[in-house]
Amino acid sequence: MIFRIVFTSLIIIGLAAEVWSHVEIEAEDYFFPLEPVINFCKMSEQCQHDFVPVCGQDSLGITRMFNDNCDLYEYNCDEKKQYRHVKTVVCQYEAAAAPLVED
Repeated sequence: MIFRIVFTSLIIIGLAAEVWSHVEIEAEDYFFPLEPVINFCKMSEQCQHDFVPVCGQDSLGITRMFNDNCDLYEYNCDEKKQYRHVKTVVCQYEAAAAPLVED
């Protein structure tokens, strides 16, 4: 009787492990975007300007300063861009690294 219980338990554990490994493999086969699509136009409509400057960076690593988060949302909506709020230090570093152009 004990042998039957142990044998059944091992079969159930083996099947559960097989199903679990199959689920992990399936999840890797599907494409999951790194970030969900954000409706920046809707966000800009609902946003209240606070005029706290923020640094934005797009997927190519291009950075720029915005007046506030609402300005970032409006820019993304109008220009069909995907700038994300990043630490202000990123924009300060970019500004310091840019060469000065003399006339």
